[in-house]
Amino acid sequence: MKRNQGNMRKRRNVKKKKKSFNIVHLAAIAFVLYFGFTFCDQQIKINKYNSQIEMYKKQIEAKQDLVEYYNNKNENIASDEYIESVAREKLELVKPYDVVYIDSNK
Repeated sequence: MKRNQGNMRKRRNVKKKKKSFNIVHLAAIAFVLYFGFTFCDQQIKINKYNSQIEMYKKQIEAKQDLVEYYNNKNENIASDEYIESVAREKLELVKPYDVVYIDSNK
Protein backbone atom coordinates (compact mmCIF):
# COMPACT_ATOMS: atom_id res chain seq x y z
CA MET A 1 0.00 0.00 0.00
CA LYS A 2 2.76 2.39 0.88
CA ARG A 3 4.38 1.69 -2.45
CA ASN A 4 1.23 2.62 -4.30
CA GLN A 5 0.92 5.86 -2.35
CA GLY A 6 4.56 6.68 -3.09
CA ASN A 7 4.05 6.00 -6.79
CA MET A 8 0.90 8.13 -6.85
CA ARG A 9 2.70 11.04 -5.20
CA LYS A 10 5.48 10.78 -7.75
CA ARG A 11 2.96 10.82 -10.57
CA ARG A 12 1.24 13.89 -9.13
CA ASN A 13 4.59 15.66 -8.77
CA VAL A 14 5.48 14.79 -12.35
CA LYS A 15 2.13 16.12 -13.57
CA LYS A 16 2.62 19.34 -11.62
CA LYS A 17 6.10 19.73 -13.05
CA LYS A 18 4.80 19.18 -16.56
CA LYS A 19 2.08 21.80 -16.06
CA SER A 20 4.52 24.35 -14.76
CA PHE A 21 6.90 23.45 -17.55
CA ASN A 22 4.16 24.09 -20.12
CA ILE A 23 3.29 27.43 -18.50
CA VAL A 24 6.95 28.47 -18.73
CA HIS A 25 6.99 27.46 -22.39
CA LEU A 26 3.80 29.37 -23.01
CA ALA A 27 5.21 32.46 -21.31
CA ALA A 28 8.43 32.19 -23.34
CA ILE A 29 6.50 31.83 -26.59
CA ALA A 30 4.31 34.80 -25.69
CA PHE A 31 7.41 36.87 -24.91
CA VAL A 32 9.08 35.90 -28.20
CA LEU A 33 5.92 36.72 -30.18
CA TYR A 34 5.55 40.06 -28.39
CA PHE A 35 9.22 40.87 -28.98
CA GLY A 36 8.97 39.88 -32.65
CA PHE A 37 5.82 41.94 -33.20
CA THR A 38 7.32 44.96 -31.43
CA PHE A 39 10.55 44.67 -33.39
CA CYS A 40 8.73 44.46 -36.75
CA ASP A 41 6.45 47.35 -35.85
CA GLN A 42 9.38 49.53 -34.81
CA GLN A 43 11.33 48.62 -37.96
CA ILE A 44 8.38 49.68 -40.11
CA LYS A 45 8.14 52.98 -38.23
CA ILE A 46 11.90 53.56 -38.55
CA ASN A 47 11.75 52.99 -42.32
CA LYS A 48 8.80 55.38 -42.61
CA TYR A 49 10.57 58.07 -40.60
CA ASN A 50 13.80 57.63 -42.59
CA SER A 51 11.91 58.14 -45.84
CA GLN A 52 10.27 61.26 -44.39
CA ILE A 53 13.69 62.55 -43.32
CA GLU A 54 15.01 62.08 -46.86
CA MET A 55 11.97 63.88 -48.29
CA TYR A 56 12.43 66.81 -45.89
CA LYS A 57 16.16 67.00 -46.67
CA LYS A 58 15.35 67.26 -50.38
CA GLN A 59 12.77 69.96 -49.68
CA ILE A 60 15.26 71.91 -47.57
CA GLU A 61 17.87 71.65 -50.33
CA ALA A 62 15.36 72.87 -52.92
CA LYS A 63 14.35 75.80 -50.71
CA GLN A 64 18.01 76.71 -50.13
CA ASP A 65 18.60 76.69 -53.90
CA LEU A 66 15.56 78.92 -54.34
CA VAL A 67 16.79 81.33 -51.65
CA GLU A 68 20.19 81.47 -53.33
CA TYR A 69 18.53 82.16 -56.71
CA TYR A 70 16.45 85.02 -55.29
CA ASN A 71 19.42 86.47 -53.42
CA ASN A 72 21.38 86.57 -56.69
CA LYS A 73 18.39 88.02 -58.50
CA ASN A 74 18.02 90.67 -55.79
CA GLU A 75 21.66 91.69 -56.24
CA ASN A 76 21.16 91.97 -60.02
CA ILE A 77 17.97 94.02 -59.73
CA ALA A 78 19.85 96.89 -58.15
CA SER A 79 22.34 97.08 -61.04
CA ASP A 80 22.00 99.69 -63.80
CA GLU A 81 22.33 97.05 -66.52
CA TYR A 82 19.29 95.15 -65.27
CA ILE A 83 17.20 98.31 -64.98
CA GLU A 84 18.16 99.31 -68.51
CA SER A 85 17.37 95.86 -69.95
CA VAL A 86 13.92 95.84 -68.31
CA ALA A 87 13.20 99.34 -69.58
CA ARG A 88 14.18 98.38 -73.13
CA GLU A 89 12.51 94.95 -73.29
CA LYS A 90 9.35 95.28 -71.19
CA LEU A 91 8.61 99.00 -71.38
CA GLU A 92 10.03 99.48 -74.90
CA LEU A 93 11.87 102.64 -73.89
CA VAL A 94 14.87 103.96 -75.80
CA LYS A 95 17.73 106.24 -74.94
CA PRO A 96 17.98 109.65 -76.52
CA TYR A 97 19.71 109.55 -79.90
CA ASP A 98 19.08 105.81 -80.33
CA VAL A 99 18.12 104.78 -83.82
CA VAL A 100 14.83 102.89 -83.78
CA TYR A 101 14.10 100.42 -86.54
CA ILE A 102 10.50 99.44 -87.12
CA ASP A 103 9.78 96.14 -88.78
CA SER A 104 7.07 96.69 -91.36
CA ASN A 105 6.24 92.98 -91.54
CA LYS A 106 4.71 92.93 -88.08
